[in-house]
Amino acid sequence: ETLGDVRRAVRRFKNVPGVAEHVPNVGTNVAQALPDPRDETDVAAVPGRVYTMRGRVHVPANPEFGASENVAGVVLSAQSVDPTERAAANLATSDGLLETAREEGMTTVEFDADREQRRDALEEAFADGVPDIAYHTGGFGVEPVAYVIAEDAPSAVEKVDRLLR
Repeated sequence: ETLGDVRRAVRRFKNVPGVAEHVPNVGTNVAQALPDPRDETDVAAVPGRVYTMRGRVHVPANPEFGASENVAGVVLSAQSVDPTERAAANLATSDGLLETAREEGMTTVEFDADREQRRDALEEAFADGVPDIAYHTGGFGVEPVAYVIAEDAPSAVEKVDRLLR
């Protein structure tokens, strides 16, 4: 069921109008955890990430468990605070994206992009609850990224669609 949710969500993601412009240079991913996940191996995502080429979104493979580290880390951090939040998708962070999120009534929270302590930074940022979007503004060698969090992968992509319309 989890793999099917991610597969459907990725299919929809690649057809969201304008989404290719919001895929970060490092690629994007759509991930969903099993109920009560222990680690990244309990989170399904696209191996090799979703990327753009010539303005179009490309999906290199079907979803697999353990295929994501960063997006899975966000999902696991969200789950540690609210077990109903099992999925996320990442986009390039921009002021316009964050402004649209707030206009849509979505909650946002910024966290520190320090790679060594990312899970700690996320769990600290989620202390008051899991937001719709957790983002960072980058750092040395780290591209700014926003993580759209939801109950399942199709719902995360639905939020992405709302943000980009």
